[in-house]
Amino acid sequence: MNRRTDPDRFARSEPFEVFTRPQRSRPARLAGLLIRRRAEIAVIVAGLLAWSWLTEHLPTWGAGLVLGIPALAAIAVPASRRYLHRRTLAMLTRHRLRSVFVQRRVMNWTGNLPVLLWSRPTPVGERVWVLLRAGIDGTDIERNLAHIASGCFARDARINVTRRMTALVLVDVIRRDPLSGPAAQLAAHTTPRPVARPVLHSVPTQKGA
Repeated sequence: MNRRTDPDRFARSEPFEVFTRPQRSRPARLAGLLIRRRAEIAVIVAGLLAWSWLTEHLPTWGAGLVLGIPALAAIAVPASRRYLHRRTLAMLTRHRLRSVFVQRRVMNWTGNLPVLLWSRPTPVGERVWVLLRAGIDGTDIERNLAHIASGCFARDARINVTRRMTALVLVDVIRRDPLSGPAAQLAAHTTPRPVARPVLHSVPTQKGA
């Protein structure tokens, strides 16, 4: 029995490529890991070098005091503690943002993720500079803003595309509202209320009085 061949059957069964992870070689993965973990690596290397130099000139307990007292002071002082906390959140946001890109497949057809250039604290959270690869635009990130907010443990996320170069976008992770903090509540309670002006009623005068 002759089977009827469908000419469109082969057109519908064209091969396609499926990938679930970023496609990178081992040297590229190693370089990306070193770039992403540059802050942690710098702190560890600086601590090891300082410990090695101090133990050569001081006893072990003295080297521990020299390194421990500034660390405890940085944690105890409110200004330095807030600075370290915000810098740590900025570093964590960069890592979490990359995880969201991987899980939500924010990548081009060759499996390349956007490049996370820099992250810094802002008055409301953190801001991350993201360089988009060829094949990715700002709408790919905009449709995943809700996932970015939840992945970064934040309340909201926004995106701003630079006018000079659309491949460079700014992702703002919103953690707090400056208008609803203690300072704003204190300002609302201390704002002077408008003084009600007395209403003057005119008394009619009698003619011939």
